[in-house]
Amino acid sequence: MNFKENGVSYKHIPSKRFKTTLLSVTFYAPLDKNAAANALSVALMSKGTPEYADYYSFNRRLAGLYGASVTSSVSKTGDRQELNISLTVNDDKYSLGGEPTVSAAGQLLLDMLFGYYLSGKSYPKNAVTREKRLIKEAIMNRFNDKRVFARRRCEEIMCDGEAYGLSPNGTVEEVEALTDSDIRSGMTRLLKEAFISIVTVGAKEPTCFIEDFKKLITTVGRNYHALPEDVAKKASELKVTKEKMPVKQGKLVMGFRSEVGENLPESVKTWIMTDIFGGGPYSKLFCNVREKMSLCYYCAARGVRTKGLIFIESGVEKDNIESARTAILDQFQNIKNGQISESEINSSKLSLSDAFRSLAADQGSLASWYDARALSDNNLSPEDVVNAVEAVNYEDIIAAANTYSLDTVYILSPDEEAMKEDAE
Repeated sequence: MNFKENGVSYKHIPSKRFKTTLLSVTFYAPLDKNAAANALSVALMSKGTPEYADYYSFNRRLAGLYGASVTSSVSKTGDRQELNISLTVNDDKYSLGGEPTVSAAGQLLLDMLFGYYLSGKSYPKNAVTREKRLIKEAIMNRFNDKRVFARRRCEEIMCDGEAYGLSPNGTVEEVEALTDSDIRSGMTRLLKEAFISIVTVGAKEPTCFIEDFKKLITTVGRNYHALPEDVAKKASELKVTKEKMPVKQGKLVMGFRSEVGENLPESVKTWIMTDIFGGGPYSKLFCNVREKMSLCYYCAARGVRTKGLIFIESGVEKDNIESARTAILDQFQNIKNGQISESEINSSKLSLSDAFRSLAADQGSLASWYDARALSDNNLSPEDVVNAVEAVNYEDIIAAANTYSLDTVYILSPDEEAMKEDAE
């Protein structure tokens, strides 16, 4: 029954290795000023229905479905906001009396998605207050984890004026200001205008769930707005930002740009190049900058392929920041110059291939994989990508590296005066 029409995609992944069925619904929306309202709307959807409106009755209902579980998440995929609600439930054959647990769980998920919107009711005040608090805590938590904070600051500076520079949860002030009307608007945007990817994983396709979803989605009056394409830009004049905070360990984040934003399978060569640069324990940053030179506590590379971005994150002592910066650039130049060993290439291919093959062992990972494929209109399986990994050669890796240039450097160094005052 797989289909894709009017901004709604559905795919079932048959698998007999799990004793549960996963029902995953992901909304993709532009990452913009509506991010906070969208995030709060999905958080509330995932915590109740008009029939099970309070925390305890909703969780009792999940317990009645043999301990079914619901999760939700908000993140960003390039210039898009990604909002997911997933429900996992035991397959029917594992219920004690042969009850149709998957069908019942599917109906509960549909009530979560559509119940408040179609009924016109508002979410309970205490639920709104609770979810606002949790979202604000998630936003503020980045200040507690300085590694996350430094990376996000580099993203903000590097992508200032671009959607990717925004937080997928909005700001604390935006969340605090949200009203019932904003929540209603958020639900309307997601159900009417967003791209919706539905992925189910399990031994048997939950046909009742998807048939009922198709009926309900027609009642909201879909007016799908095509998502904006991710924009990859050429590196601009180098931006260097230095900030201080009362931290013991400095942070150095370096952002590289390529004007080539890639989708699968083309981006596989960039994945391998990035992994050789700063992936596993065989990578150049780990072996040289971290181990041989002892310039940092950690040093790793992370790519955002559709935006043509690579971020290098490292934890360094204040006195080693400039040395680490130079060493990182030297290692990247070595790749551009073709100083790549066969061992490095083979190790990276083996690591990435193992990672892709392992997706089949986790329902959530499988669902996320096919969610992303729905956006780009390719149906490559993880095994297809393994084959693409094997086909990448030495010249491909060098060519990928040479499309990237340094764009932004963010340095977070210890504020020794503030630390002394705190100690006193």
